[in-house]
Amino acid sequence: MLSFLVSSEEDNQTIISFLKRRFKNTPISLIYKLFRTKKIQVNQQNCRYYHHRLKKDDQITIKDKWLQVSTKQNSLPLRPDLDINIAYEDQNILLVLKEHNQEIYKKNDLNCLDNQVQYYLYQQNPEKYQQQLQNFFVPVALHRLDKLTKGLVIYAKNASSKKILYNSINDKSKITKTYLVICENQQKKIIPSFIQGWITKNEDQQKMEFNIQKPTNNSETKHCALTTQKLFQQGVYQLYKITLDTGRKHQIRTIFSFFLSPVVGDKKYGSKTDLKNKILLFAYQLEFNNLPQPLAYLNKKKFTIDKLEEGLINNISSGKWNLF
Repeated sequence: MLSFLVSSEEDNQTIISFLKRRFKNTPISLIYKLFRTKKIQVNQQNCRYYHHRLKKDDQITIKDKWLQVSTKQNSLPLRPDLDINIAYEDQNILLVLKEHNQEIYKKNDLNCLDNQVQYYLYQQNPEKYQQQLQNFFVPVALHRLDKLTKGLVIYAKNASSKKILYNSINDKSKITKTYLVICENQQKKIIPSFIQGWITKNEDQQKMEFNIQKPTNNSETKHCALTTQKLFQQGVYQLYKITLDTGRKHQIRTIFSFFLSPVVGDKKYGSKTDLKNKILLFAYQLEFNNLPQPLAYLNKKKFTIDKLEEGLINNISSGKWNLF
């Protein structure tokens, strides 16, 4: 039998995340089996819900004599080939500009954004970084951007900030994510100022599909919504500002494709323009509100990619898509 006590740094973490960190060498299927066979208890009560949120000082008991805690620590980050582009930094958070055609995480990719951030923080304070690893804290992106999209990504620099930001990332009243996009509206379709509907993955074509009405034959469909504002137009090209109400995979790309106005360069969703390794979609602004202490100092602050809106208007006017 094994027993663990939840620390303050692990407060509000899901139990499955807690266990995966401690049993890295154990197949995830076996960990799930422990839940099904009632071998996991929290405070002496059986726990069968993988995403149960733990609280500080919770006692976790595992009734299995064969399970072994992993002694392997997270490895230190390796030096990337490319320099990190930091948009903002303080003692709690880091805002980083992800480039076009850059993965946020990819195993063995030195230039993925997570490794760039981890190496940067390790270089800043090696002793602190290694202490955080021992406490099972690894700085990783708190939200995702498509590989071909450029934009701002949030990282927490400590466990307490991560908990607050993780719980706020999908709450528009706390963290508002705004995008800029250039689309090619060949058929001059009217794009509504508010769009909501349902998004589903097409497994055969390996892309997302959007519908105004909820499909009746797919249980995996998810509700999505966003607000649009047209900023500029020249010919078939239009610049929109988009505020997300939900965060779904390829949400902007598939919705604009639905209205026959694909993102420039997005061949997957119908663009006639091939930009090779990028699309003209930018996560350009983050706004924080209603965050509790110790992050309340960020409230009412906006962080943007400098001069991006002006640059995209010049893109449309000149037709030179290689500027970004």
